Amino acid sequence: MPKENLKDKLEGNELDLSLSNLDTVPVKELVALPKATRLDLSCNQIKSLPDDFCTKLNYLVKIDLSKNSLTEIPSNIGLLQKLEHLDLLGNQLTTLPVGMCYLKKLKWLDLKDNPLSENLKQVAGDCLDEVQCRRCAQNMVAYMKKVQSELDRQKQKKLDEERAKENLRKAEEERENQRKKAEKKAEKERRKREFEASQAAKRQQEKEETVPLQTENRKTLNGHSAEEKAIKTGGGASCCSIFFGIVVAMVAVLLGLYFYCDSNTDVPWCRNGHKMALDLYSQARKTVRTYTS
Repeated sequence: MPKENLKDKLEGNELDLSLSNLDTVPVKELVALPKATRLDLSCNQIKSLPDDFCTKLNYLVKIDLSKNSLTEIPSNIGLLQKLEHLDLLGNQLTTLPVGMCYLKKLKWLDLKDNPLSENLKQVAGDCLDEVQCRRCAQNMVAYMKKVQSELDRQKQKKLDEERAKENLRKAEEERENQRKKAEKKAEKERRKREFEASQAAKRQQEKEETVPLQTENRKTLNGHSAEEKAIKTGGGASCCSIFFGIVVAMVAVLLGLYFYCDSNTDVPWCRNGHKMALDLYSQARKTVRTYTS
């Protein structure tokens, strides 16, 4: 619909588009007329409201959609915060959006001649005069608030259940992680004990292999020592025997000279030799005594 035609239908703040054979709402053209806060769309063939109807026309105070073919009302109708008057008489509505609970300024509502559910019919009541239409608006907003509250409660309950499940899942996951950590720690301790046991067994084996070798070395060393001792002892005995024999021979010779010179004093060399032989004999006896003691 041209913008110029809309202006022709504007009187003050009321725009009358009734009986205009409309099957949709010209939201774009209506936005260009922000002064039109009271909109009459009655007696047309409108079956649904555009998605941007409530977002772009949120300045509307009165909307008349009576005697159209509406089957539903946008769920975001609560965005029409300034709406005071809503006429939905003679449409095809069976239900209403919960978002109506946010229409805090709604003072007048007509829902007659709609195939509403029995529950909504009882809540809405009749709208035969101003008082009843005001009561209809008041009752419907209050009812939708209860519905919204129940939905919020159920939503919160669902969130709590999901949160509880999530916490339970996390707790189970944490227990599983702890179990895996405990198993890993136990496995590490087991491997450590096995390693220590293997090291101890290895040291014991090395010790057992070392003892016979040390014993054999000790025996060999003792054998060598015995042989060396025997050699030293035998060598010492041989040397002593030889020395003793020499001393005895010397003593015998000296004794022979002594007795010879003692019997032949007239021999010249015996005069001095007798005394010398005696001295040598005395010295030899001392040496023999010292050795034998």
